Amino acid sequence: MPKAEKGTPKDVANRSKAKGLQKLKFYCQMCAKQCRDENGFKCHMTSDSHLRQMKIFRENSGGMMDSFSKEFEVGYLETLRRRHGTQRMNANHVYQEVIQDKHHVHMNSTKWAALTDFVQYLGKKAVCVVEETERGWYVTYIERDPALLARQEALQRKTKADQREERLAVVRREALRMEAAKALDRAGCVVERKASEIGKDRAE
Repeated sequence: MPKAEKGTPKDVANRSKAKGLQKLKFYCQMCAKQCRDENGFKCHMTSDSHLRQMKIFRENSGGMMDSFSKEFEVGYLETLRRRHGTQRMNANHVYQEVIQDKHHVHMNSTKWAALTDFVQYLGKKAVCVVEETERGWYVTYIERDPALLARQEALQRKTKADQREERLAVVRREALRMEAAKALDRAGCVVERKASEIGKDRAE
């Protein structure tokens, strides 16, 4: 079937569909090609370009899968670190953010059969703190960037110094208040004594 002419309603509809996320089962990771439906996927599977890519994969299947796995891991951790920092997050929620990118590496091309396997791998690698709950797996990124850790440490030191200075200021204000109160008491006694002396003078 010939392609729709550019600018026609059919062309606009096709472009609109192409922009959104498509079904995972119709995506070819080796060719980085997203097919719109089952028929298109079948046609792609028999194309010369796909067959050439599959021949390359067969010659180095382990290396290719390791490469895809590494790309997926980097993309997932980058999304977790940039968007959520060291906050505790639902692993599936982060995954949904990852796959918003049409060109992300699909999990079915990695060495992990499911997200659970991947999350457990992150925990064993000590990249994240992982926790299984009734609502699913949760991950917390472990920050290891020396520059960022140095900034965080400096911020903590500054916060502690500010808190210490605030406590000292409170102590100083309390001491001044007590000193002022004592001064007022002494002044009151002097005034009262002088008034008593004046009263005696007038009586005499």
